[in-house]
Amino acid sequence: MPLIKVEIISDVICPWCYIGYRTLQKAIFLYQKTYPGGSNDTIEVWWKPYFIDQEAPKESSLIQDRMLRRMDPKMVDAAQTRLKRVGAGVGIHFKFGGYIGSSRLAHQLLYMAARESSELQCTVSELLFHYQFEKEADISQLDTVVEVGVQARLREEDVREWLAGDVGVTELGDEAKKARADGVKGVPHFVIGGRYHLEGAVDISELFEAFVKVREGN
Repeated sequence: MPLIKVEIISDVICPWCYIGYRTLQKAIFLYQKTYPGGSNDTIEVWWKPYFIDQEAPKESSLIQDRMLRRMDPKMVDAAQTRLKRVGAGVGIHFKFGGYIGSSRLAHQLLYMAARESSELQCTVSELLFHYQFEKEADISQLDTVVEVGVQARLREEDVREWLAGDVGVTELGDEAKKARADGVKGVPHFVIGGRYHLEGAVDISELFEAFVKVREGN
């Protein structure tokens, strides 16, 4: 059974990463439905860390306020309108009334989920995005991250113990630095089969073509 490995270098406070993952899911479905023998192929997805904020903010702020630091009000309105429009096309209902802060705890949870399986890590990642951008929950907060872990069927006691013990902090920092050193300048950044790199708001066809290239050994 052929295996195609996909790595997503991503930050869970990036709305385009949420859109990128939904696009990837559609591309995987299309590939397995239409490519000859694709239904027998395994496409394994793993998440790798990237910190948009290289220095973690000390406290959360309203998403609106964070965006206004970089854009004027008209640009913020246009950006949110676009995200809502594009998100709706992949089943995401963006809301921007919540708070946003450091993604460190969320990445720790992803790191711990990866120890069990790529499937669990994907479940956790999608839940983190959902909480931040659809439930307007602040995933920089410990209780929110613990709730996500429990939703993913992890034991609350285990999650709290892992996070209190700083599991994976050093490794996550090293991986995020390596991504920047390797030239990753923005997220989402997809690495297909260890060879093909796609960055940003890619479409289904680009991902599909990368799967085919890996499958055919090109």
